[in-house]
Amino acid sequence: MSTFNTTSNQSLLLLRSEDLFSQGKWAFINPLDAAVFNNIDNPNIIGLHQYHHHFSECERACSQAQYFGAAFGEGVFGETADDEKATDQSTVANSQANKADAIAKHALDGVVIYMPKSKQQLAMLINNASYLVKPNGKVLIVGENKAGIKSAPKLLDKIGEHVNKIDSAKHCGLFAVAVTNPLPSFTIADYAQVHEYKINQQSMHIYSLPGVFGHKQLDPGTDLLLQQLTPESLAKTRGHIYDFACGTGIIGCYLAKIITKTKRVTMSDISALATYCSEQTARLNAVEVNIIACSGVAQCDPKFDVIVSNPPFHEGIQQDYSITDNFIKQAYSRSHPHASITIVANRFLPYPGILDTVYKGFTEVAVSNKFRVYGAKKFAKS
Repeated sequence: MSTFNTTSNQSLLLLRSEDLFSQGKWAFINPLDAAVFNNIDNPNIIGLHQYHHHFSECERACSQAQYFGAAFGEGVFGETADDEKATDQSTVANSQANKADAIAKHALDGVVIYMPKSKQQLAMLINNASYLVKPNGKVLIVGENKAGIKSAPKLLDKIGEHVNKIDSAKHCGLFAVAVTNPLPSFTIADYAQVHEYKINQQSMHIYSLPGVFGHKQLDPGTDLLLQQLTPESLAKTRGHIYDFACGTGIIGCYLAKIITKTKRVTMSDISALATYCSEQTARLNAVEVNIIACSGVAQCDPKFDVIVSNPPFHEGIQQDYSITDNFIKQAYSRSHPHASITIVANRFLPYPGILDTVYKGFTEVAVSNKFRVYGAKKFAKS
């Protein structure tokens, strides 16, 4: 066993079986750190990422190829390390087409999936993996016990006959199956849903995928936030609007649809699934928006005049208040004087104190039994 440093128990468990991955072509989907790349002696391992922060970390720390996208395979590429600076979607797509041999149908000997929070997302990833591996190639799932890894065999047995438990330690489990029932094709659109919502008398069509916030229904917190954003209240809104953690794209696309005098709307999310959904939502509603996959405001080049968000407070299954803490601080520094910020949050979350510290005051715009909408304004220094 080689030496390594990692904070991921899932990677620690995988490295106990590193000999399993030492031969052949393997892909690790949504790895939480760079340990599996830096501590397994096999140059034919690649990383497939749906989350930009892990993609960026692995791209910096590893020599192996790293890919970022909503799904993986011929015709469903997202961004790679070489394309991070590309902003034109057709440029990105053409660049990915040239790399089709790296993630082609039945090209891999095995795929390892780090278990996501959403079981529907896991089922989609298993099907994607079965499309990528050779006949009788292996698909493995590693995950924490508290994330429900013990339910993984029920999903794996749909693509193979004999699911094996490889190992368990560090409060995690590792399961594997040889693929005998692979998908002949994989199209991410097969897993999508399109919902129609009426928001302040404005009809919106929203595209969603498993693993994206607000997939099955309009989140009540987002609904409360949108109720405050009436056409009348936004009649004098000008400048550059930013939707942080855009998810399905409902907030940013709604603002782009009703605010006709704004310069532009920028939307960002850490998830490739979310940015893909936002692109489709923008298309369905015939609005022009700028969509960026990134970890936060600091990675967006321009400054903003209006910031609106239903920010996340989870990293996987763990509560993580630092995400919104950093967002609020970055929003202040990345906005123009007199810029406004409006966010919605669960009532128990400690965001009033953060807003008060950063913006030197805030207002409570709306309250429900579970959520509160907060507003604050940045004032120019005297």
